[in-house]
Amino acid sequence: MRILNWIKQKTKKERLKEKYCELMQRAYKVAPKNKPKSDELNKRAQKILIELRKLELNHLH
Repeated sequence: MRILNWIKQKTKKERLKEKYCELMQRAYKVAPKNKPKSDELNKRAQKILIELRKLELNHLH
């Protein structure tokens, strides 16, 4: 019996969701102090969101 069976490997979709949430939280926190940085974080998050949607569409077909 393998010792690591109880450790669940995260799927690409799960990793992307976590990264998206992290970027959006950072963008929200930095927005009052640094609007350009917040905008950049939002752009990165939107790219991840597009990739997530593509994964979901591919999964449906």
